[in-house]
This record gives sequence, C-alpha cells and structure tokens, in this order.
Amino acid sequence: MKKQGRGIDFEHRFSASRWAEDLVKRDLNRKHGLLTVRFGLSEIRPEDKLDYGGDVKEPDLLVYSLDDLSAKEAATLRTANLPNEPRSKFNRHGKLRFTLTKAIAALEVEFSPYRAKEMKGRQWKPKTVEKWKRRPLLHANPPTAPNIWVKEEDFGKLLKWEERSGVPIVIVHVFDQEGFAVTLRHLAAFRKQIRRASDDQKKVKLQVTSGIFHKLQKYDRTDAQGAGEQKWVFVTAPSSALKVGDIEGVKVRAQLDVSRSRKYVTAPVFTGGRLKVSADFVQLLLGLR
Repeated sequence: MKKQGRGIDFEHRFSASRWAEDLVKRDLNRKHGLLTVRFGLSEIRPEDKLDYGGDVKEPDLLVYSLDDLSAKEAATLRTANLPNEPRSKFNRHGKLRFTLTKAIAALEVEFSPYRAKEMKGRQWKPKTVEKWKRRPLLHANPPTAPNIWVKEEDFGKLLKWEERSGVPIVIVHVFDQEGFAVTLRHLAAFRKQIRRASDDQKKVKLQVTSGIFHKLQKYDRTDAQGAGEQKWVFVTAPSSALKVGDIEGVKVRAQLDVSRSRKYVTAPVFTGGRLKVSADFVQLLLGLR
C-alpha cells in the first residue's frame, strides 16, 4: 500500500525522534548490565519509495540483559545492522532468530518538544472512585502534561508484532527534562475495558480514574497549507506511567526550512543531553519476560 508523501514537518519530527532514540539507547547501555540496539527500520525515503506495507509495526529498539548473551551473540548485536537485515533471518530457523528469543523487551520511542516539568498538568492525578462518586464528570479530557501518546493505527500493528515475536513492547515517550513509559500490555488491557464499557458515562469514569484516555486527535501538516487529519489515540498521563528518568544538558536551537508549498517552516533541533535512567525502569525491563 502506498501512502501520501511526507513533507518537511515529518522530517523535523523524524530528526527529533531519532535524537530521542539515540539518547535512550546510549544511556541504557551505560551501566545497567543492558545492551540496547536498533531494530525497526527508521529512515526518510524518497516519495517514489514510500512503501509501508505489512500488518505489523516493528519497534525501534531491542533490549538485552548481558547476562543472557554469549560473547558471540553480544558481538553480533554490537556490529550487525539489524534494521537492514532481511526479515527472513529472524524467522524460526534464521541465523538471527536469537535476537528475538534473547531480547527482554522492545522499545517504541516517541518524542514531543515540551519542557515536561513545567507543563501545567504535570502533577495531575487520576480521580479516586470515591471522588468520582461525589462528582462524576461528563467528559474525559487528558491533562496538559507530558503524556504518552500512541496512535490507534500503530497500536494494533505493534500488538501483532509483540504477539508474533514474543517480545514485550514498552512505549517510551521522551520530552525535554523527563521521559515516561507504559507497557503495551497495560494499554491492551485498558482497550479491552473501554470496548466493554456499556455506555459513555462508564467510558468517562474508566478514563479519569485510570489516567489513560482514548480520544480523537487532530493532526495538522504545517507544510501542506492547513491540511490535516483526525486519528484515534491512547493518551497516558505521567501519573499513570513509569518514569524512565530525568534528562539533563539538552541543547535546543531553531532550524529554518522551506516546505514543498514554499512556506517557511521552523522547528526545534535537539542535541546532547543525558538520560539518568531510573532504577524502576531498569527493573521493569528485567521483569517483563
């Protein structure tokens, strides 16, 4: 299936997401007894080669415990270019099958250009059932906070990949200052619950008491003269997620480009920084399989 070509706005988001992936990959590997490598194909392609077929979405990174790897396996993972390897090598009898059977987790990394700790809803917490009973709400609106976002269209494809590979997926959302995580399994359980909810009021209650929201979100394309689309998304508040760690020393500058419609477009460019990985996040990864 062919998709419409992506413009300068996508390139800006891609560059920022790649920075976030590199940050997570590098700092998980520092001293936690873990080895993190790239897996999912992540590149900008010419418009005539935009072919995104398939019913799965491969996660960005694979994580291993060094204690589980032989010296040969660790050396292969450090030198191989997994995103560009033929996928047949990861099949049951393929020579790279161990990269899936030995992985303790897979990470799908997202990025949003917000100063997380300064967002007004950063300290928002879900309502308790008692508070809900005293004051039920008509609508479920996520806080303005460093939330974890997952598009419904990506969720199903990630879930299929997790089921087929046997590797549990963790969604990691990186911001300036902080990062947060939620397992795909946790979101899948929430999705089952909200689908079973018999009326809108029960759906609202589930969202505001769990801190996970399901909503229709509008996405604009800054390089397409106001064009946009709406997509269903899952939004997890930071209070309902696990903190990946604090991020320090990030440098930000502005970049100016010209879109295909010849409009000037600016975007923040992130470089540097260090992720101080939390012990809780490391324990989550080690305990998934």
